[in-house]
Amino acid sequence: MKVIKRNGSEVEFDKQKILRAIYRAFMEHYEVVNVEMTGCAAKIADEIENVSKTKDLHVEEIQDLVERKLMSTKYKTTAKAYINYRYLHGLARDNYRELMAAVDEKLSATNVQNQNANLDEKSFGGRIGEMADLVAKKYALEYLVSPMARANHENNEIYIHDLNSYAVGSHNCLSIPFDDLLANGFNTRQTDVRPAQSINTAFQLVALIFQVQSLQQFGGVSATHLDWTMVPYMRKSFYKHYKNVCDIVPFVKDDLELSNPEDISINDAVYRGAHWWNFVKRYIAKKAVSNTKKELKQAVEGMYHNCNTLQSRSGNQLPFSSINYGTCTLPEGRMVTKALLKASLKGVGKLHKTSIFPCGIFQCMKGVNRKPGDPNYDLFKLALKSTSRRLYPNYANVDWGGNAGYDINDPRTYFSTMGECKLQLM
Repeated sequence: MKVIKRNGSEVEFDKQKILRAIYRAFMEHYEVVNVEMTGCAAKIADEIENVSKTKDLHVEEIQDLVERKLMSTKYKTTAKAYINYRYLHGLARDNYRELMAAVDEKLSATNVQNQNANLDEKSFGGRIGEMADLVAKKYALEYLVSPMARANHENNEIYIHDLNSYAVGSHNCLSIPFDDLLANGFNTRQTDVRPAQSINTAFQLVALIFQVQSLQQFGGVSATHLDWTMVPYMRKSFYKHYKNVCDIVPFVKDDLELSNPEDISINDAVYRGAHWWNFVKRYIAKKAVSNTKKELKQAVEGMYHNCNTLQSRSGNQLPFSSINYGTCTLPEGRMVTKALLKASLKGVGKLHKTSIFPCGIFQCMKGVNRKPGDPNYDLFKLALKSTSRRLYPNYANVDWGGNAGYDINDPRTYFSTMGECKLQLM
């Protein structure tokens, strides 16, 4: 006695499966399945078993027989429950087949759309990620959101952003506290990272943190005031270069020992001397500045290169990263902003392609970089040049009404953003 399944395979006839299906239908309307109901179910199962002895039956034939025999008894409501149960399971099978067909399309990359500009759907990780997104979206729509929200989403009346991450939640786009992480160090899953001691290390860690954090969330990551953040590490690098130059300049006694070079400006008298005749110290300082700028140039280009090449998110995706800058008027901060803009203008790689990440955002502030005579107006003009040629930076208006009352002495209170932001400057 064989039963032919829907996929064409054959299995042995099992009367218990028929009994269980009828019992479930009885329990839809009755608290207890009594002896009479049990006898009715057994009689139907026996009759179908006798039919199966004469020929092989398809699953659908068996279910049709169960329906007809139930309808011929006094248990009409039970027959309706069985028909409804069968209908719902049919829908589930159809949905499953539809889902598997969609999964196959994603895994085989037969309909690549590349909806995300920084994700290759044909890559190994891209295929796996697209398949996982498909299943996660379906799960969220069917089990998590309200029926009204699902209908509105499917009818394009609303759009549920990052639906593929809806089930897990956690958090979306955020700004990273680089000030604290670079100054104090941080932990990763396997080890810890020491505090940065130079501008080169600091920029390497910025790229690393962007990549590590992007793996723990969905959405982009941002640095809120990178020019200010890098000031201490510019000073640390300058101090090292100053000491190195002292070692090679004849007749110079290197007696400068600073325990906190990050707190001392590169223009401080401790480096340059308080009197005009300290020309040797000024030469040393000038040479140290030159070497620091070279290190800064390499560091910034390294960050841009890392952010545009290291695919560190599931799906071989580049992390969506953003950096805000432009308000620091300290000499070290101005150097950082200038280096970032020059690297943006230069582009990345041997073909000097436009750098997509990190997305540059120039923070505009009255009295700082908005008009001729402002200390950073030259950087604003350089930013406009970069935007005209390389799309970036975009611009954020620190003086907009929503940021009223910010502390001019605390860049952490300045308006910043993650991603593209084009604001009208009033």
